[in-house]
Amino acid sequence: MTSQLKRLNFSICFMLIFATMNSTMMNIALPKFAEEFILTPTEVSWVTSIFSLMFGIGAVIFGKLADIYPIRRLLVIGIIIFMIGSLIGFFSSNFGLVILARIIQGFGAAALPALSMVMGPRFYPPAFRGKVLAMVFSMVALGAAAGPILGGFLTDWFGLEALFAINFLTLLGLPIFLKYAPKEETKTGTFNILGAIIFTLAITSILMGINVSSWLLLAAAVLLFIFYLQSKRTADPFIEIKIFKNRSFSLVLLMSFLNTITYMGTLFILPLMLSKANGLSANWIGLVLFPGALLTAILGPQVGRLIQIRGSRFINQWAFVLMAVACLGLSTIVGFSPIWISLMAIFIFLGFTANQTAFSNYISQILPPNQIGIGLGLFTLMTFLASAIGISLYGRFLGLKSGHWNILNSSSYNSYSNALLLAAIVILLGMIVLTLEKTVKKREAL
Repeated sequence: MTSQLKRLNFSICFMLIFATMNSTMMNIALPKFAEEFILTPTEVSWVTSIFSLMFGIGAVIFGKLADIYPIRRLLVIGIIIFMIGSLIGFFSSNFGLVILARIIQGFGAAALPALSMVMGPRFYPPAFRGKVLAMVFSMVALGAAAGPILGGFLTDWFGLEALFAINFLTLLGLPIFLKYAPKEETKTGTFNILGAIIFTLAITSILMGINVSSWLLLAAAVLLFIFYLQSKRTADPFIEIKIFKNRSFSLVLLMSFLNTITYMGTLFILPLMLSKANGLSANWIGLVLFPGALLTAILGPQVGRLIQIRGSRFINQWAFVLMAVACLGLSTIVGFSPIWISLMAIFIFLGFTANQTAFSNYISQILPPNQIGIGLGLFTLMTFLASAIGISLYGRFLGLKSGHWNILNSSSYNSYSNALLLAAIVILLGMIVLTLEKTVKKREAL
């Protein structure tokens, strides 16, 4: 890899950390927002959920645009939108402005992961794509884990405004990116605005249906059907429905969905478990989880090299095994020393990052060049849909009286043990889908 491409990768990874930190950085400050603006728990939850919603939608839109317009131009636009949202948040005097800021932030920040994944197959030689994508997902994991720690520090010492001001450090990476990013020409094609609007409304209805009212899921189904009809009848649809006829691609999306449900569900369960079963404060909980993210960032490039040597499926197979064993281990050691829990969490971080890196690398291989942008955008969207569903699923599960499933666990906190055992089952389903994808690929090769 040339020094130019190394510096380009450094710049995008640096900026990516701030984009992904915003998905978790506000979590620790939610009580402060509720106190500041006199909010109910449901109201204050929109500070994080609306960001995730716009992040997922923005990823698909920027991914689609990347199939037509130069990445340099799109990334600058995304960062400008991200900065506008951060500026509004910094000067917010009421909760409405905070929500507006988070909507704008989420959409703009989505450009960074969406475009960084497209950059891998477009700008880098095949021998280095796995390494580049591994670095991208390592920064995603690092940003997500560092977010609560940094958020708690900024809130305690500098106030809520600092949570928005910190994002302006993103601009430090922009000159390096512009200096080393290859220049591209605009390609042929059009952007289907009507299809994008219908798709956005459908995804919004899905996420609101999960978190607000299940009736909205019916509206989502109707909108998706309308989107399907609109896509079939237009010459240049927002998403070509035929992309899902690629069975390997559809199965990869399903595996990513199950992988993310397990990862986000585990990250949702562990802080609650560490608080209740171990009596840890928010700062200590962040420190327990941080080694996993840090080690993932360090080992990320090695994962990329392994993908190039052994292939994506090999990495997926062992990553699934690693996560399943870790979930089963965590289910067994509920109430044990936080040191053991931190060690197990490392395998969750590593397994998730290895899986997502291998999935994205595989997508760039099985889709034609003109579909890679939208394919990786859908891949990112699936990640955020799975995040919302995973948190909702495990949140409701923890409220149930589920008995005592894991006979190896001796603690009285059965709900956490059972939820982590359920996570192990979900990730095992991912292994089954991986086997199915291998079978499909072999039949297609005959």
